Amino acid sequence: MAASLKQDYAKILNAGAELVMISPDSFEQHRQYALALFGEDLPYLFVSDSDLDIARHYGLLRENEHHHGGFYYRSLWIVNPDAAITHESVPWEGNSEVAEYRRLFTLIGSEPGEWRAITNTTNIADERGE
Repeated sequence: MAASLKQDYAKILNAGAELVMISPDSFEQHRQYALALFGEDLPYLFVSDSDLDIARHYGLLRENEHHHGGFYYRSLWIVNPDAAITHESVPWEGNSEVAEYRRLFTLIGSEPGEWRAITNTTNIADERGE
């Protein structure tokens, strides 16, 4: 998913939207992940939810640990300029389902995004959200 969002980030911006990634990982873990996969930082904003306050508030914690580790559901939230949530998808399957990934771009009024598989297999399980 990160590979696709990185490549399609300009489409998101051109639609007047912004992308914010929220993760339980620290900023440094996120940065190392990006460097390992792409050799550079990801272009969008990152927020660390290491204390899981955001996850608890929005129901993003799994009851059982995922088989590849982690208790945090991937999710998609679309928030309008007035800070109102206009769409939510929990869990979001855009990391494994092409149609769901492309639906994001329809929801924000953008030209279609192009889902891409990652080419660096260093952290492939993490990339898939597994």
